[in-house]
Amino acid sequence: MWHKLRRMSALSLAMNLLAIVAVGCTGGSHDVKGPPSKAASAVPSAAGEARPGAVEKQIVIDNFTFDPPALTVPVGTKVTWVNHDDVPHTATSTAKPKSFQSGTLDTDGQFAHVFTAPGTYEYFCAVHPKMTGKIIVK
Repeated sequence: MWHKLRRMSALSLAMNLLAIVAVGCTGGSHDVKGPPSKAASAVPSAAGEARPGAVEKQIVIDNFTFDPPALTVPVGTKVTWVNHDDVPHTATSTAKPKSFQSGTLDTDGQFAHVFTAPGTYEYFCAVHPKMTGKIIVK
């Protein structure tokens, strides 16, 4: 009996690991939330470190504004929002379904998203809806 249970647990573990690897290998966007990295390099993506040679840009949230309010980037760019304000904010896509959503970013919190398709991506702060911005991907 124990032998069968142990064998099933090993099989279940192997299936879960395969699922994690499969998700990590898909090419899509990667979102990262959390406090800023102290290192000079980019914030790691959900699948590991930022891709070598990838373009990376930053948007600073401060004084109830996104700076810059509009950003034009090439496809494949990783954009990181960093909240330097004293109150929580979000970076939330206006598209339905949402292209990205940071969740609540406290002071010094950050969120990163890789833009993998051309288009205009408008966003706002869900806590302060008058705060808006857009990413233009070419």
